[in-house]
Amino acid sequence: MNTAPISVYLALLRDTQPEPPEVSRPVPQTIHQTGGDKAPSPPKRSLRILYIDDDEQILEIMKDCLTNLGHQVRVASGGKYGVELFRIAMLKSEPYEMVVTDLGMPDMDGYLVARMIKAESPSTPIIMLTGEGKNMKPGGAAGSAVDAVVGKPPCIQELDDLLLRMAG
Repeated sequence: MNTAPISVYLALLRDTQPEPPEVSRPVPQTIHQTGGDKAPSPPKRSLRILYIDDDEQILEIMKDCLTNLGHQVRVASGGKYGVELFRIAMLKSEPYEMVVTDLGMPDMDGYLVARMIKAESPSTPIIMLTGEGKNMKPGGAAGSAVDAVVGKPPCIQELDDLLLRMAG
């Protein structure tokens, strides 16, 4: 049995079929909800944040989370690098509005990071993240350079609320 004519027939059939019609897709639209007598909430403020931690995965996750909330985030892997980035930003007249630092880092702990940053810029708020956060209070064991202590893992929305509240 010769299958050549069938192959030719299928090839001809494929080449002669019309192009499928172009499908028009609806354009996404923004839907504005009306909240009755509620006033629209003002846009959230975008902060310049320096986030310091020695764990690369934490840095990546926190940068993604805080960036998605509208903040400009620079990360530093370790305390020494964080202090260096903070100083460079100050020299460029582009200071960070907020610093978030881990407590336990091998090269320089969060206490020293906080003291060094406060020596450069006493008005810059500093939040310390730690696994021991529930037991620590700012100004106590955390030192007077720390403005707030947050336990790990942080609730991102609560951290964002704290950042915005502290930035004024």
